[in-house]
Amino acid sequence: MNPAIIVLGRRWRAGGWMVMRRFLAVVSGIALTWALMPALSSGAAPAVAGPCMGAPAAEGTTYNETRQFVDTQAWWMPDTDQANNSITNTGHAHLGACIPERETISSGNLTVNVRVILHDNPGTADYVAMVFKTSDTEKTVQKCYLRAAATNFTCPGPSRTGKGDFTCTGTCERWLTFSRPISAFNHSGLQDVRFRGFIPEPDGKVMQTNFNWQVGIQNGKSPSDVSRDAFLRGKGWYTHAKYCEASVRSVALPDSPVSGVWTPVLGLTSRTDGSLPATRSFISIDPDFHAVPSNAGAVLWDSAGPYGAEPFGSAPISIDTRTLANGVHKLHLRTSCRDNKLGSTNSGVTVIPFTVAN
Repeated sequence: MNPAIIVLGRRWRAGGWMVMRRFLAVVSGIALTWALMPALSSGAAPAVAGPCMGAPAAEGTTYNETRQFVDTQAWWMPDTDQANNSITNTGHAHLGACIPERETISSGNLTVNVRVILHDNPGTADYVAMVFKTSDTEKTVQKCYLRAAATNFTCPGPSRTGKGDFTCTGTCERWLTFSRPISAFNHSGLQDVRFRGFIPEPDGKVMQTNFNWQVGIQNGKSPSDVSRDAFLRGKGWYTHAKYCEASVRSVALPDSPVSGVWTPVLGLTSRTDGSLPATRSFISIDPDFHAVPSNAGAVLWDSAGPYGAEPFGSAPISIDTRTLANGVHKLHLRTSCRDNKLGSTNSGVTVIPFTVAN
Protein backbone atom coordinates (compact mmCIF):
# COMPACT_ATOMS: atom_id res chain seq x y z
CA MET A 1 0.00 0.00 0.00
CA ASN A 2 1.25 3.49 -0.87
CA PRO A 3 1.99 5.41 2.35
CA ALA A 4 0.81 8.62 0.68
CA ILE A 5 -2.70 7.20 0.60
CA ILE A 6 -2.66 6.77 4.34
CA VAL A 7 -1.40 10.29 4.95
CA LEU A 8 -4.10 11.84 2.78
CA GLY A 9 -6.80 9.96 4.63
CA ARG A 10 -5.64 10.75 8.14
CA ARG A 11 -7.89 12.60 10.59
CA TRP A 12 -5.93 15.15 12.58
CA ARG A 13 -5.92 14.54 16.30
CA ALA A 14 -3.71 15.90 19.07
CA GLY A 15 -0.07 15.36 18.13
CA GLY A 16 -1.04 13.37 15.03
CA TRP A 17 1.04 15.35 12.57
CA MET A 18 4.28 15.22 14.56
CA VAL A 19 3.94 11.48 15.07
CA MET A 20 3.28 10.97 11.36
CA ARG A 21 6.17 13.19 10.31
CA ARG A 22 8.71 11.39 12.51
CA PHE A 23 7.45 8.04 11.29
CA LEU A 24 7.70 8.97 7.63
CA ALA A 25 11.19 10.39 8.18
CA VAL A 26 12.31 6.99 9.46
CA VAL A 27 10.73 4.96 6.68
CA SER A 28 11.32 7.38 3.79
CA GLY A 29 12.50 5.44 0.79
CA ILE A 30 11.88 2.08 2.51
CA ALA A 31 9.05 -0.23 1.55
CA LEU A 32 6.55 -0.60 4.39
CA THR A 33 6.02 -4.07 5.69
CA TRP A 34 2.72 -5.53 6.78
CA ALA A 35 3.99 -5.63 10.33
CA LEU A 36 4.20 -1.83 10.40
CA MET A 37 0.80 -1.21 8.86
CA PRO A 38 -1.41 -1.48 11.99
CA ALA A 39 0.64 1.13 13.87
CA LEU A 40 0.67 3.53 10.94
CA SER A 41 -3.03 3.38 10.21
CA SER A 42 -4.18 3.58 13.84
CA GLY A 43 -6.72 6.38 14.20
CA ALA A 44 -6.86 7.01 10.47
CA ALA A 45 -10.04 7.66 8.56
CA PRO A 46 -10.12 7.28 4.79
CA ALA A 47 -10.85 10.40 2.79
CA VAL A 48 -14.24 9.94 1.17
CA ALA A 49 -15.23 12.05 -1.83
CA GLY A 50 -18.85 13.02 -1.97
CA PRO A 51 -21.48 15.55 -0.97
CA CYS A 52 -21.32 17.42 2.32
CA MET A 53 -23.20 15.90 5.26
CA GLY A 54 -26.22 18.00 6.25
CA ALA A 55 -25.69 20.63 3.57
CA PRO A 56 -28.63 22.69 2.30
CA ALA A 57 -29.63 21.97 -1.29
CA ALA A 58 -28.15 25.25 -2.54
CA GLU A 59 -24.63 24.14 -1.56
CA GLY A 60 -24.60 21.11 -3.82
CA THR A 61 -20.81 20.64 -4.08
CA THR A 62 -18.98 17.30 -4.22
CA TYR A 63 -15.73 17.41 -2.27
CA ASN A 64 -12.51 15.42 -2.32
CA GLU A 65 -12.68 14.81 1.43
CA THR A 66 -15.37 14.30 4.05
CA ARG A 67 -17.14 17.52 4.98
CA GLN A 68 -19.98 18.45 7.32
CA PHE A 69 -22.20 21.53 7.13
CA VAL A 70 -21.74 23.32 10.45
CA ASP A 71 -23.85 26.38 11.25
CA THR A 72 -22.83 29.03 13.79
CA GLN A 73 -24.99 31.90 14.94
CA ALA A 74 -24.93 35.12 16.95
CA TRP A 75 -28.14 36.21 18.73
CA TRP A 76 -28.91 39.51 20.42
CA MET A 77 -32.33 39.04 21.97
CA PRO A 78 -33.82 39.95 25.36
CA ASP A 79 -34.48 37.40 28.06
CA THR A 80 -38.07 36.94 29.19
CA ASP A 81 -37.73 39.67 31.86
CA GLN A 82 -35.85 42.16 29.65
CA ALA A 83 -37.58 44.81 27.54
CA ASN A 84 -38.11 43.82 23.91
CA ASN A 85 -37.50 46.74 21.55
CA SER A 86 -35.43 47.74 18.52
CA ILE A 87 -32.33 48.25 20.68
CA THR A 88 -32.51 45.06 22.73
CA ASN A 89 -33.60 42.78 19.88
CA THR A 90 -31.51 42.72 16.68
CA GLY A 91 -32.31 39.11 15.87
CA HIS A 92 -29.83 36.56 14.52
CA ALA A 93 -26.91 36.29 12.14
CA HIS A 94 -25.69 32.92 10.82
CA LEU A 95 -22.40 31.73 9.34
CA GLY A 96 -22.57 28.18 8.01
CA ALA A 97 -20.22 26.17 5.80
CA CYS A 98 -19.22 22.71 4.62
CA ILE A 99 -15.92 22.36 6.44
CA PRO A 100 -13.18 19.68 6.12
CA GLU A 101 -12.94 19.57 9.90
CA ARG A 102 -9.64 17.84 10.82
CA GLU A 103 -9.35 16.38 7.34
CA THR A 104 -6.10 16.70 5.36
CA ILE A 105 -5.54 19.16 2.49
CA SER A 106 -2.26 18.52 0.70
CA SER A 107 -2.45 20.59 -2.50
CA GLY A 108 -4.20 23.45 -4.22
CA ASN A 109 -6.55 25.83 -2.43
CA LEU A 110 -8.65 25.61 0.68
CA THR A 111 -12.06 26.50 -0.77
CA VAL A 112 -15.12 27.02 1.43
CA ASN A 113 -18.62 28.21 0.52
CA VAL A 114 -20.05 30.21 3.42
CA ARG A 115 -23.77 30.82 3.90
CA VAL A 116 -24.77 34.05 5.63
CA ILE A 117 -28.31 34.38 6.97
CA LEU A 118 -29.85 37.44 8.59
CA HIS A 119 -33.05 36.83 10.55
CA ASP A 120 -35.04 39.82 11.84
CA ASN A 121 -31.76 41.74 11.92
CA PRO A 122 -32.03 45.49 11.17
CA GLY A 123 -28.29 45.92 10.58
CA THR A 124 -26.42 46.47 7.33
CA ALA A 125 -24.11 43.47 6.93
CA ASP A 126 -20.56 44.50 6.08
CA TYR A 127 -18.20 41.61 5.29
CA VAL A 128 -16.96 38.16 6.29
CA ALA A 129 -13.24 37.57 6.80
CA MET A 130 -11.36 34.28 6.48
CA VAL A 131 -8.49 34.09 8.96
CA PHE A 132 -5.64 31.57 9.07
CA LYS A 133 -4.26 31.07 12.58
CA THR A 134 -1.15 29.00 13.19
CA SER A 135 0.93 28.43 16.31
CA ASP A 136 2.67 31.80 15.90
CA THR A 137 0.67 33.98 13.50
CA GLU A 138 -2.87 35.11 12.79
CA LYS A 139 -3.71 36.80 9.50
CA THR A 140 -6.78 37.70 7.50
CA VAL A 141 -6.26 36.06 4.12
CA GLN A 142 -9.49 37.08 2.36
CA LYS A 143 -12.49 39.39 2.81
CA CYS A 144 -15.77 38.91 1.01
CA TYR A 145 -18.26 41.76 1.26
CA LEU A 146 -21.99 41.31 1.64
CA ARG A 147 -23.58 43.13 -1.28
CA ALA A 148 -27.27 43.51 -1.97
CA ALA A 149 -26.95 42.87 -5.72
CA ALA A 150 -24.06 40.38 -5.71
CA THR A 151 -24.21 36.95 -7.28
CA ASN A 152 -24.09 34.01 -4.88
CA PHE A 153 -20.91 31.88 -4.65
CA THR A 154 -18.63 34.81 -5.42
CA CYS A 155 -16.41 37.03 -3.26
CA PRO A 156 -17.64 40.59 -3.84
CA GLY A 157 -15.60 43.68 -3.11
CA PRO A 158 -16.91 46.63 -1.09
CA SER A 159 -19.45 49.18 -2.29
CA ARG A 160 -18.54 52.78 -3.05
CA THR A 161 -18.66 53.48 0.68
CA GLY A 162 -15.92 50.91 1.26
CA LYS A 163 -18.34 48.61 3.08
CA GLY A 164 -21.02 46.02 2.46
CA ASP A 165 -24.62 47.03 1.83
CA PHE A 166 -26.69 43.90 2.49
CA THR A 167 -29.90 44.52 4.43
CA CYS A 168 -32.82 42.23 5.11
CA THR A 169 -36.46 42.24 6.11
CA GLY A 170 -37.44 38.92 7.67
CA THR A 171 -35.03 36.13 6.70
CA CYS A 172 -32.48 36.54 3.89
CA GLU A 173 -29.58 34.41 2.66
CA ARG A 174 -26.33 35.04 0.82
CA TRP A 175 -23.52 32.66 -0.21
CA LEU A 176 -19.86 33.69 -0.36
CA THR A 177 -16.99 31.63 -1.77
CA PHE A 178 -13.58 31.81 -0.08
CA SER A 179 -10.54 30.23 -1.70
CA ARG A 180 -6.90 30.63 -0.74
CA PRO A 181 -3.82 28.47 -1.51
CA ILE A 182 -2.65 26.29 1.36
CA SER A 183 0.76 27.94 0.97
CA ALA A 184 -0.82 30.91 2.79
CA PHE A 185 -0.45 28.92 6.02
CA ASN A 186 3.04 29.57 7.36
CA HIS A 187 3.24 26.04 8.83
CA SER A 188 2.08 22.56 8.01
CA GLY A 189 0.23 20.43 10.53
CA LEU A 190 -3.02 21.08 12.35
CA GLN A 191 -4.04 24.69 11.60
CA ASP A 192 -6.92 26.91 12.69
CA VAL A 193 -9.38 28.50 10.25
CA ARG A 194 -11.72 31.25 11.39
CA PHE A 195 -14.60 33.07 9.74
CA ARG A 196 -15.73 36.39 11.20
CA GLY A 197 -18.83 38.23 10.03
CA PHE A 198 -19.54 41.86 10.92
CA ILE A 199 -23.01 43.44 11.11
CA PRO A 200 -23.14 47.06 12.31
CA GLU A 201 -26.53 47.74 13.92
CA PRO A 202 -28.58 50.97 13.62
CA ASP A 203 -27.74 52.13 17.17
CA GLY A 204 -24.00 51.98 16.55
CA LYS A 205 -23.47 48.60 18.21
CA VAL A 206 -21.92 45.70 16.28
CA MET A 207 -22.98 42.06 16.07
CA GLN A 208 -20.21 39.66 15.09
CA THR A 209 -20.43 35.98 14.22
CA ASN A 210 -17.35 33.81 14.78
CA PHE A 211 -16.71 30.30 13.45
CA ASN A 212 -13.48 28.48 14.41
CA TRP A 213 -12.38 25.02 13.22
CA GLN A 214 -9.22 23.06 12.41
CA VAL A 215 -7.82 21.39 9.30
CA GLY A 216 -4.69 19.35 8.56
CA ILE A 217 -2.39 21.16 6.11
CA GLN A 218 0.47 19.57 4.17
CA ASN A 219 2.16 22.42 2.32
CA GLY A 220 5.82 21.45 2.72
CA LYS A 221 6.49 24.08 5.38
CA SER A 222 7.82 23.49 8.89
CA PRO A 223 5.35 21.48 10.97
CA SER A 224 3.75 23.18 13.97
CA ASP A 225 0.33 22.15 15.24
CA VAL A 226 -1.96 24.83 16.60
CA SER A 227 -2.80 23.89 20.18
CA ARG A 228 -4.63 26.81 21.82
CA ASP A 229 -8.40 26.21 21.86
CA ALA A 230 -8.08 23.64 19.07
CA PHE A 231 -11.72 22.60 18.93
CA LEU A 232 -14.81 23.49 16.92
CA ARG A 233 -16.64 26.52 18.26
CA GLY A 234 -19.21 29.12 17.34
CA LYS A 235 -19.17 32.45 19.13
CA GLY A 236 -21.60 35.32 19.30
CA TRP A 237 -20.04 38.74 19.91
CA TYR A 238 -21.84 41.98 20.66
CA THR A 239 -20.62 45.40 21.69
CA HIS A 240 -19.93 45.45 25.45
CA ALA A 241 -21.04 41.83 25.99
CA LYS A 242 -18.10 40.45 23.97
CA TYR A 243 -17.93 36.66 23.42
CA CYS A 244 -20.41 33.92 24.26
CA GLU A 245 -19.42 30.47 22.98
CA ALA A 246 -20.84 27.05 22.16
CA SER A 247 -18.20 24.43 21.35
CA VAL A 248 -17.67 20.77 20.50
CA ARG A 249 -14.67 19.30 22.31
CA SER A 250 -14.95 15.81 20.81
CA VAL A 251 -12.62 15.88 17.81
CA ALA A 252 -13.02 15.08 15.09
CA LEU A 253 -16.72 15.26 14.18
CA PRO A 254 -18.07 11.79 13.35
CA ASP A 255 -17.67 11.02 9.65
CA SER A 256 -19.48 7.71 10.01
CA PRO A 257 -22.98 7.07 11.38
CA VAL A 258 -23.42 6.82 15.14
CA SER A 259 -25.57 4.23 16.89
CA GLY A 260 -26.64 3.25 20.37
CA VAL A 261 -25.65 5.84 22.97
CA TRP A 262 -23.42 8.54 21.50
CA THR A 263 -21.57 10.69 24.04
CA PRO A 264 -19.98 13.82 22.56
CA VAL A 265 -18.09 16.21 24.84
CA LEU A 266 -19.37 19.80 24.76
CA GLY A 267 -18.49 23.16 26.24
CA LEU A 268 -21.08 25.94 26.54
CA THR A 269 -19.18 28.65 28.36
CA SER A 270 -17.80 32.16 28.24
CA ARG A 271 -14.24 33.49 28.11
CA THR A 272 -12.00 35.26 30.62
CA ASP A 273 -11.13 38.26 28.41
CA GLY A 274 -13.76 40.58 29.83
CA SER A 275 -16.67 38.73 28.26
CA LEU A 276 -19.79 38.32 30.35
CA PRO A 277 -20.34 34.94 32.05
CA ALA A 278 -22.63 32.29 30.64
CA THR A 279 -26.06 32.64 32.22
CA ARG A 280 -27.89 29.85 30.39
CA SER A 281 -27.02 26.78 28.32
CA PHE A 282 -29.30 24.88 25.96
CA ILE A 283 -28.79 21.63 24.02
CA SER A 284 -31.36 20.15 21.67
CA ILE A 285 -31.76 17.88 18.66
CA ASP A 286 -33.54 19.09 15.51
CA PRO A 287 -35.11 22.32 16.78
CA ASP A 288 -36.75 24.80 14.40
CA PHE A 289 -37.01 28.19 16.04
CA HIS A 290 -38.29 29.81 12.85
CA ALA A 291 -41.34 27.55 12.74
CA VAL A 292 -44.73 28.91 13.82
CA PRO A 293 -45.14 27.98 16.59
CA SER A 294 -41.44 27.66 17.47
CA ASN A 295 -40.19 24.08 17.84
CA ALA A 296 -37.55 23.48 20.52
CA GLY A 297 -36.80 19.95 19.27
CA ALA A 298 -35.78 17.11 21.59
CA VAL A 299 -34.34 19.10 24.48
CA LEU A 300 -31.41 17.40 26.22
CA TRP A 301 -30.37 20.26 28.50
CA ASP A 302 -31.83 23.64 29.42
CA SER A 303 -30.43 25.19 32.56
CA ALA A 304 -29.04 28.34 34.12
CA GLY A 305 -25.28 28.75 33.90
CA PRO A 306 -22.73 27.11 31.60
CA TYR A 307 -22.55 23.51 30.45
CA GLY A 308 -19.07 22.67 31.69
CA ALA A 309 -17.23 24.76 34.25
CA GLU A 310 -16.13 28.29 33.37
CA PRO A 311 -13.80 29.21 31.83
CA PHE A 312 -13.66 26.78 28.93
CA GLY A 313 -14.84 23.75 30.87
CA SER A 314 -16.50 20.82 29.15
CA ALA A 315 -18.71 17.85 29.91
CA PRO A 316 -20.07 14.83 28.02
CA ILE A 317 -23.72 14.44 27.14
CA SER A 318 -25.42 11.12 26.42
CA ILE A 319 -27.60 10.92 23.30
CA ASP A 320 -29.62 7.73 22.88
CA THR A 321 -29.72 7.55 19.10
CA ARG A 322 -32.18 4.65 19.30
CA THR A 323 -34.88 7.24 20.02
CA LEU A 324 -34.13 8.95 16.70
CA ALA A 325 -34.99 7.93 13.15
CA ASN A 326 -32.11 6.74 10.99
CA GLY A 327 -30.69 9.55 8.88
CA VAL A 328 -29.16 12.98 9.38
CA HIS A 329 -29.98 15.03 12.49
CA LYS A 330 -28.73 18.32 13.90
CA LEU A 331 -27.32 18.89 17.38
CA HIS A 332 -28.02 22.48 18.47
CA LEU A 333 -25.83 24.08 21.16
CA ARG A 334 -26.62 27.55 22.52
CA THR A 335 -24.85 29.52 25.24
CA SER A 336 -26.44 32.74 26.47
CA CYS A 337 -24.64 35.57 28.29
CA ARG A 338 -26.95 38.15 29.82
CA ASP A 339 -25.95 41.82 29.55
CA ASN A 340 -27.70 43.79 32.29
CA LYS A 341 -26.05 47.06 31.24
CA LEU A 342 -27.43 46.98 27.70
CA GLY A 343 -30.64 45.21 28.73
CA SER A 344 -30.44 42.20 26.44
CA THR A 345 -28.71 38.82 26.03
CA ASN A 346 -25.87 37.78 23.75
CA SER A 347 -25.88 34.16 22.55
CA GLY A 348 -23.45 31.98 20.62
CA VAL A 349 -24.81 28.97 18.74
CA THR A 350 -23.19 25.98 17.06
CA VAL A 351 -25.18 23.40 15.07
CA ILE A 352 -23.52 20.20 13.87
CA PRO A 353 -24.96 17.38 11.74
CA PHE A 354 -24.69 13.72 12.65
CA THR A 355 -26.03 10.59 10.98
CA VAL A 356 -27.86 7.86 12.90
CA ALA A 357 -27.82 4.24 11.78
CA ASN A 358 -29.21 1.69 14.25
